[in-house]
Amino acid sequence: METKDLLHLDLQYFADDNNQSDDNNDSNNNQDNQNQNDQSDDKNQSVKTYSEEEVQKMVKERVAREKKAAEKAVEEAKKLAKMNEDEKRKYEFEQIQKELDEYKRKDSFNGLSKEASKMLSEHQITADDELLAFVVKESAEDTRVAVNSFVSLINAKVEEGVKKALAGKPPKVNTNNKALTKQQIMDEKDAIKRQKLINENIHLFQK
Repeated sequence: METKDLLHLDLQYFADDNNQSDDNNDSNNNQDNQNQNDQSDDKNQSVKTYSEEEVQKMVKERVAREKKAAEKAVEEAKKLAKMNEDEKRKYEFEQIQKELDEYKRKDSFNGLSKEASKMLSEHQITADDELLAFVVKESAEDTRVAVNSFVSLINAKVEEGVKKALAGKPPKVNTNNKALTKQQIMDEKDAIKRQKLINENIHLFQK
């Protein structure tokens, strides 16, 4: 075999090897592109979409909040503009004091609500917001008394209902055609009427 024939074979060998390498690179690139597309599809599927109505609602709520905050800021500026330095300091101190008092009130209510919920739970009574607003008072002692009074009322009504049931007489219920809800009962301004409605609809305050 002549030298030029050997040279031709060697070149052909390397040419074939390079072609195979190019094919492998193309295959790997295609696989990478497919993986990227799959990841992109997964991300698109995980993104929450909103309807036009939902977007408009969120925008309106945001605008309303911003408008209210702006109006409040304008009112504050007007008040401060009419005051001298001493009056401004006094006014700012009063505002800080109001915010502090409100924070303390909320913190106290939350703490007393937890205690009231625990006490009511011990008597198998569910404590929702309406009931807590009724029994939670200014102090821990007043709250304890209110909870105990409510529990005593519930127990008395349950016992009364059991006795009437055993005697073959149905317990007294609301005689109005329209049934009352717990919220409607707790919203009653007259304390005597509210207590009467609780007595007549005691089942609404039990688990």
